[in-house]
Amino acid sequence: MSRPDPRPGAPAGPPRWLLVMLAAGTSLLVAAVLVMLLALGGVDQLSRGGFLVLVVVSAVIGGSLVRLLAPRLPPVRRPPRS
Repeated sequence: MSRPDPRPGAPAGPPRWLLVMLAAGTSLLVAAVLVMLLALGGVDQLSRGGFLVLVVVSAVIGGSLVRLLAPRLPPVRRPPRS
């Protein structure tokens, strides 16, 4: 039994789990870059609030980048089910 496509005629894009994993990886990369920039700026330690702000900012930036990138990703080719 196959599920009907909610948007007929829409091109098949990458699966949602792949986009979530890409957003998580991008967020980690952004967080690492922000920590390196803070270290270059002379910050030795972050408070809990600063760490929370860093995590939220990197998650928002990573998710936004993936949202911009997602329409340009090639569709996933799945073998036909038998």
